Amino acid sequence: MSGKKQDNKDKEQVSEIIEGIHKIENFFKKRKNTLIYTVGGLALVVAAYIGYREFISKPLKKEALEQIVIPQNNFAIDSFRLALEGQGALVPGFATIANDYSSTPSGNLANFYAGVCCLKLGEYEQAIDYFGKFKSNDEIFAPRALANIGNCYVELGELKKAVEYFEQAARKKDNLASPSYLMKATAVYEKLGQYSKALKLYEEIKYKYPESSEAGAIDKYIERVKILASK
Repeated sequence: MSGKKQDNKDKEQVSEIIEGIHKIENFFKKRKNTLIYTVGGLALVVAAYIGYREFISKPLKKEALEQIVIPQNNFAIDSFRLALEGQGALVPGFATIANDYSSTPSGNLANFYAGVCCLKLGEYEQAIDYFGKFKSNDEIFAPRALANIGNCYVELGELKKAVEYFEQAARKKDNLASPSYLMKATAVYEKLGQYSKALKLYEEIKYKYPESSEAGAIDKYIERVKILASK
């Protein structure tokens, strides 16, 4: 009896497997066209991506990298207007590169340079716009862009906005420049008469960055602002 039961069980399992195979076959038969279109669509997407990368993205990156050299050289010798605007179509400046090659690393970097040029030229609102377009996680450039926005707002007399950006810059990436950004923030807080906030940042510099140059004379700032806060 046990042998017959096992045979019946084996037959049932085989039957279930065959039935499962038929279900799979029917599924593919019914959806053959859909599957063909889906696979074909995926193939087109992959092909389009490879084509874009090889024939558009890579050449653009190379071209942008070549174009940015001259304005960088002009920037290095403080020719900020020339670096920003260039010399016609054949010698573009940072503004053109940022616009025409926005999808490339060099185009993104051009936004930062263009922002600095505008800051140096006193074109503060335009500088803020360029710095805002600059996207980076670099531990130096990312906080520096924020601090430069703060500098622009100081020049525009918008101190509350300025101090926000200085504090963002100080905490964007914890590095050697952080104490200097905090010092900028304290100066603004003092101008605003918010001495307790200035004191808090002075103490942060003292205890969090004791080896920094800013911490060297920080005690005198702390004592002075304590007196101002008590009045």
